[in-house]
Amino acid sequence: MEVTDIETAVLGSAVDAASLPAQVGARELEISSVVVRIHTDEGITGLGESFYRSEENNHFLAESIEAMGRHVIGKDPRDIKAIWHELYLHVKRAGAYGALSAIDEALWDIAGKNAGLPVYQLLGGQTSEVNAYATFPADKTADELTEYAEWLSAKGFEAMKIGAGFGIEEDRNRIKTIMDEIPDDFGLAIDANTSYNVTDARAVAETGSEYEIEWFEEPIAHTDIQGQAELNKSVEVPISGYQTHTPHYPALDHLKANALDIYQPSLDYVGGITGATRVASLVEAFNKEMVPHALGPAINYAASLHVAAASRQCELIEFAVLDDDVDDPGRYIAGPYVENQDAITCRMVDESIHRVNRASA
Repeated sequence: MEVTDIETAVLGSAVDAASLPAQVGARELEISSVVVRIHTDEGITGLGESFYRSEENNHFLAESIEAMGRHVIGKDPRDIKAIWHELYLHVKRAGAYGALSAIDEALWDIAGKNAGLPVYQLLGGQTSEVNAYATFPADKTADELTEYAEWLSAKGFEAMKIGAGFGIEEDRNRIKTIMDEIPDDFGLAIDANTSYNVTDARAVAETGSEYEIEWFEEPIAHTDIQGQAELNKSVEVPISGYQTHTPHYPALDHLKANALDIYQPSLDYVGGITGATRVASLVEAFNKEMVPHALGPAINYAASLHVAAASRQCELIEFAVLDDDVDDPGRYIAGPYVENQDAITCRMVDESIHRVNRASA
């Protein structure tokens, strides 16, 4: 089998831009993406996907994928590891991790279709049930978020993640207000998007520890491994991160330093399925947790589900609820290019793992 052609398509977002509030400045996130199709001489086409934070930037990503794709033409797409490492030699200098990730996902899709098996079985099979927590990146007050927490809990989510980084007192107040009112079996996590220094992050984390929130995500600069380790050692709330890192190699430095309790690789950036499964193996060796960062479009989300299912340290995955004006927040909102988007819901994660490989562009 040989790769004969690679093509890309920039897709518009199926939902309005989401607001990601933080002390570093509010950011708008568009769930636009680039789909890559890798064609073979045996008629099998693999799909992969990555995305930047705007449709405009995704046109540059598409050009990057096409440039990297030239190195794949004529190769056997089943030689995934060899192709990954060849591309990595280029990527580590050019920084084109989104391109590497999308191509890798498409190669795994080809492998699954060629074998007639879902990808998670090629990765070793399902190891546990994977449940969902809701990321709710909406600019709401603490009282409003309390109401939404009840809504999300009733729809089957285990927890809700909200933005942080509004300042120490505001974040503390939001934690207290929400945790005092939400259902007992429903959790709260916060994400500061690297807004704080160690001292201020510790002040927020102490309140998070007192109220036993699920985790404190990216409290400080993701490059400050020593600061993360210091924070992780001094507070009870688990410190999480790694979605901003590429590929799996930096995970070893974090693990040796005990910098994080929860690792959140993002498949669209960490090097696709190959990169994420390697993070999972390292995390397992150090007995930490993995919760894939999956705030993104449907094909990439499907790939994330397969990795989650095959990872022993993973029992939870992110599910973005980008619209608060829907009847069912657990229904995946995708564009018409996905034939079976109803298969991906927060209450059907296990079955969707068997079905997402039928999503097509």
